[in-house]
Amino acid sequence: MVCQNFTLTTGSASKRSQLMQLQQQQQQNNLDASMLAHREGTPMGELTPHEEILYLRRQLAKLNRRVLNIEINNEQRMQREKIVYCLGLAYFVLKTIFWLNR
Repeated sequence: MVCQNFTLTTGSASKRSQLMQLQQQQQQNNLDASMLAHREGTPMGELTPHEEILYLRRQLAKLNRRVLNIEINNEQRMQREKIVYCLGLAYFVLKTIFWLNR
């Protein structure tokens, strides 16, 4: 978040209130970020709706990465099995041809 410096003039209550509101928002955002950083596993206690949404989004992103990784590994395994099957079939076909030519 961008931190802005305000120059306060004497008697400027609106600028002071804006500065206080900005500081409170920054503290709340820092608190939310620090609370979510500590909650990598199963959340403990009550979560606000905002925290719960962020937590669920992170979990969904992790699950998506895991599923994608599993799908990629499955495709690679299927390709290896196809290659091994073709090589084995070619081996037995050649052995049969050589045996018949004797």
